[in-house]
Amino acid sequence: MSGEVTRRQFCLAGGAAAAVAALGGGGALAQQNAPSVYLRPPGAVSEAHLLAHCDRCQRCVQVCPYNLVQPRPLSWDFPTVGTPELIFKEGYCDFCMLCVDVCPTGALSYEAPTAENIGVAKLISDACVAWDWGGCTVCADVCPVENAVTLDERGRPHVDEDLCNGCGLCELECPAPSLRAYDPSTVAKGIYVVSRESEAARMPGALTSAEYEAAYRKEAGHE
Repeated sequence: MSGEVTRRQFCLAGGAAAAVAALGGGGALAQQNAPSVYLRPPGAVSEAHLLAHCDRCQRCVQVCPYNLVQPRPLSWDFPTVGTPELIFKEGYCDFCMLCVDVCPTGALSYEAPTAENIGVAKLISDACVAWDWGGCTVCADVCPVENAVTLDERGRPHVDEDLCNGCGLCELECPAPSLRAYDPSTVAKGIYVVSRESEAARMPGALTSAEYEAAYRKEAGHE
């Protein structure tokens, strides 16, 4: 959803880089501009703490056995560039904690609340096949946490946000992109894992694609 970086955004990023350098690193600026929209690896204390302590060494990226940890690309929220973000395209998080083990700065810690709970899965009602047509039970079938994803009387999945640990297996396995025709008004998948600090996580129940994308754009500074 981040899109391509325009010339204006690139110039803004360059200005932000100069500000970071003037502050002797990312610390002060990062804590002032800490969007919580990005899903971080296990062990992230908070968005502000990660931005202030991460030195962008990429060790967590290199060590992840499932290729989940990816560096944030160039964008106009410059303090986040190069910091680790979880992308569930090739696997899901089994909390192996190798990323925490190799972190040299304390940006990731075993003492953080996210060491056992990365985030929370949010259903997207207009993109989820089960909510739209019915018949799909994949997210409930694959969820490794008992009762974290259950089906209601109409066969629609619901997430128990207290039980969900944000591992991402539901997002990885969601078949919506292969079952639905392309529709620009909806997001690709019927379920996404989000940071518990994010605005999307604070919204109750299932979200529409518009609500999900609006929350993302607002916190990422794209509005």
